[in-house]
Amino acid sequence: MSAPSFAELEAAASSVIDILKTMSEFSNAKIAVIGGLGLWKYLRGYRTTEDVDFLITVQGAPKTVKDKLLAMPSSPFQQQAQLFFYRSSNGKHIQVDITPDWQSPYLPSAAVPISAVRPGSLPYISEIDLLIFKINSCGLRPTPAKKLRDATDARSLADDLSSKGLIVLSSTQKSAVLQGLDDVVRLSGKDRAWWKSKLALS
Repeated sequence: MSAPSFAELEAAASSVIDILKTMSEFSNAKIAVIGGLGLWKYLRGYRTTEDVDFLITVQGAPKTVKDKLLAMPSSPFQQQAQLFFYRSSNGKHIQVDITPDWQSPYLPSAAVPISAVRPGSLPYISEIDLLIFKINSCGLRPTPAKKLRDATDARSLADDLSSKGLIVLSSTQKSAVLQGLDDVVRLSGKDRAWWKSKLALS
């Protein structure tokens, strides 16, 4: 089966949020779309992805969320080994990753209560927060390939953002950047001076 298109991934993300809205215990939890789908949204010609990544503020996530979704009558969700899938209306199985908020450096400003997500408007992480998350996660990745991908993604986002104006970071964002900056400098093909200049780090 062919890889899902951007529109198919967005439709799947909307459907998953609509399903979560029906579960009262999750209605006040906050959710944001992060990861590769956010990257595809901001850098259209850069690289694609095949899954939907959510950040969610649910105690015990991802297990508590997945268990609830799998227990639905005629559930459109499937767990296959470590992977979790949503079966879309056209029959395509789309991988869904659910990340608990404590695994992120901070809660992005785009995260909104599940009950408040408007139809047709996905709560995408902002491009600048996505850049920070990429830099931060580069330092935490277990494999060299994933570290390299995060560093390359971060460089592409930094180039795109700086082409639109000055990148201004909050103190929270700066501290998150500093945790992963050494790895990004080592792997991105750009030295520390380039990164400090791009991100206005003193």
